[in-house]
Amino acid sequence: MSMDQALQTYIEEGRGLLEEMEDILLQLENEPLQDDDTVNALFRAAHTIKGSAGLFGLDAIVSFTHVVENVLDKLREGELAVNGDLVELLLKCRDHIALLISVVAESGEALDAEQERSGESLLAALR
Repeated sequence: MSMDQALQTYIEEGRGLLEEMEDILLQLENEPLQDDDTVNALFRAAHTIKGSAGLFGLDAIVSFTHVVENVLDKLREGELAVNGDLVELLLKCRDHIALLISVVAESGEALDAEQERSGESLLAALR
């Protein structure tokens, strides 16, 4: 498999994991009771997106998703509880990761200034 083919596979799998994340987050929004399996699946999806991005040197995806992953780890450890605000923030982060993957898929160009500011704002909220 060539690197281009492997990258295309990552993009497809990443988009599938993002759909899974969205489904889980919407489920948590409707049923905020924290189920370990659900939270672990959410963490694994983000972890896989981040880890695979690292194989391709997609630093923007790695660095952004790392911060999301840290928040999800706190959720898994019980340091944070599921609530509407957190779910809303994580859905926005999921959308930003989707944007980062789309940029790679379409041309590899950088985000525009507004998209960069949006990402920085999300990171600030996560921290």
